[in-house]
Amino acid sequence: MKQSLIEFVEAAPVLTEPGCASAAGDVQAILPLLKLMSEPNRLRIFALLAGGERCVCDIEADMRLPQNLVSHHLGLLRDAGFIRARRAGRWVYYSVNKEMLASVYPVICRLFNPECVNDGASNAGQTCRVCSSE
Repeated sequence: MKQSLIEFVEAAPVLTEPGCASAAGDVQAILPLLKLMSEPNRLRIFALLAGGERCVCDIEADMRLPQNLVSHHLGLLRDAGFIRARRAGRWVYYSVNKEMLASVYPVICRLFNPECVNDGASNAGQTCRVCSSE
């Protein structure tokens, strides 16, 4: 059976550069976002909303997906706190929750920052600039 990326990340040993943020804590903090965004339609919806607030009917049209599927994905993103819903009359408008995005952004940067990766002899025993400045 093929192992998913999430299963691989959860099972990976914790190897951190001395002085860098805890990889285990970072993985646990970012795992919900990675799980949500691993579905292509949710990632596309999130990217669409990053361009500005939209009503459900506009999202449906832009995504070329049925209403029930769009609503399902919006519900998951909203329940996780990554987007917000605002009702205006009979319309519901969705937008990115910037506060949530701001809270996960530093973790994403630490996990995917090449300066925090120990590649062997070239940076052995060094602390990366980014993590040491936090």
